[in-house]
Amino acid sequence: MLRDDEQLERARPGATGLESYRRLIELQKQMIELSQHHERSRRECEALRDVVAREVAARRSAVGRLRNSAGKLFKSSRFALARHFFS
Repeated sequence: MLRDDEQLERARPGATGLESYRRLIELQKQMIELSQHHERSRRECEALRDVVAREVAARRSAVGRLRNSAGKLFKSSRFALARHFFS
């Protein structure tokens, strides 16, 4: 995806010397920057995934505790109600 002026510069015979090496070095620098950016993004994604996993686990355990408490309360209230009626 070279621009038109870069294509014209490449077509000139004087531009084939050190200019092609300079262009190669620039491309390598860009590749290094993109690689570093990708690595940072990957680490941030992993960190966010860990946070979400912990929050989901905490919510599930909280819901489980609430469900267990509600079940215990329902069982005890049922027995309390039966004792109240039959005593």
